[in-house]
Amino acid sequence: MTSDDGGETVSPPAAHVGGWADLPVDLLVCVCRRLSAVPERVCFRAACRSWKAAAADLIEDQDQRAAVRMPPPWVVIPHGAGCCRSFTLLSVPTNQAFSWSPPGGGRLRCVGASGGWIAGAHIDGDRGIRVSLLNPLTGARVDVPATVGWASFNPADPQMCYGGRQKEEISMCKTVHKVAFSPNPTEHDFALAVVTRARVTGGKAVGFTRASCRRGWCAIADLGTREPGGDYKRDDLDVAYHGGKFYYMTMSAEVWVVDMAAPRPSPAPLARFAAAPGAPPGLVYGRHHLAFTGDDGALHVLCSSIRRPGEYMLVQRYDPSCCAEDGSAASPPWTQVTSLRGHALLIGDRNQTMSVRADGGDEDAWLRPDSVYFTNIPLCTLFVESRRCSEGGAWVLDLASGDIRRPPGEGENYRAMRGWSLQCYKCVWVMPSMR
Repeated sequence: MTSDDGGETVSPPAAHVGGWADLPVDLLVCVCRRLSAVPERVCFRAACRSWKAAAADLIEDQDQRAAVRMPPPWVVIPHGAGCCRSFTLLSVPTNQAFSWSPPGGGRLRCVGASGGWIAGAHIDGDRGIRVSLLNPLTGARVDVPATVGWASFNPADPQMCYGGRQKEEISMCKTVHKVAFSPNPTEHDFALAVVTRARVTGGKAVGFTRASCRRGWCAIADLGTREPGGDYKRDDLDVAYHGGKFYYMTMSAEVWVVDMAAPRPSPAPLARFAAAPGAPPGLVYGRHHLAFTGDDGALHVLCSSIRRPGEYMLVQRYDPSCCAEDGSAASPPWTQVTSLRGHALLIGDRNQTMSVRADGGDEDAWLRPDSVYFTNIPLCTLFVESRRCSEGGAWVLDLASGDIRRPPGEGENYRAMRGWSLQCYKCVWVMPSMR
């Protein structure tokens, strides 16, 4: 560089510009101490390895301990009946918890989850029952415009304080039975399915909507009614999302699929569910949960018994290669399996189903592969009656041995466990994520 008088000047050394991961540890510790909410601290630790290490320096700090020791999976526990303004988010492996209020305010009832997102049903001022998708870590919220149903009361009525929660509970149970949706939703990119009550037949129906469908529902399918003399517990029907499509099962055990990428989505038959060779036939008439596991994304159905003694639970895998070219079954397409190919199933809120990858190589990992975890008492009536299971807490089924037991845990959290016990039939799993 040349100065105005013709002499040469020395340029200052270029400042070293590093990334966020290169910030001094003492500065990171100072920032982490100023984060008051547990979700903020969890996000701080998830940024990168250096930030996680800085947060680990605060492990002796009582206020920071919850964020350091909250590994997944989490359970969402409502604070009471009906729609709630706050929930408890509990890390099941460590029993650490914090209170969470949904972004945007208002009260809602958790009716499903996908990854790190929660589906919440709520009653708007026009008495319309709608669904919002929320991420408890990032505070993101996606409001679905489609109306699922209508409440028979005004939630803003001052007299709602007398028995209002019970009215909300009944209205929600009748209207929203299950919600499934695409992962990482945004306002302009989401797909959602709701199992609800069919107004005409009195049975069950499932509605499908997406971000581009601004007029409500782009497809509706009838799920049928309960057979004469059938068990009411079979009404807990399931719907699952995988690869841009929704899969659901009717009351007559028929599996259908809806392609949400099609210009006009419509249901198409996939297969009829049946007992695999050697499987107890009584399980076919119990509860069914749909999930996709393995790298090949194969459809699995978890069956749980209702009445028959000696039959608890099993998982059957659907193999489309067993079907002939004309659609008939060349051999039984359903086979009983004891391996989920490196995955585990999380079952909550009676009919919530989530498939997650489990690391079988890490002996210290809490989630174990080829296992089924429940947020409430196992969905097997006879097992519950024989064990007198009435308290809250998680249960796990080992598919290889068929054993149902309590999973390992650390510490005690009596307050959270009490809420879990009171609201065990409404708790859902969530895998925290910043996406």
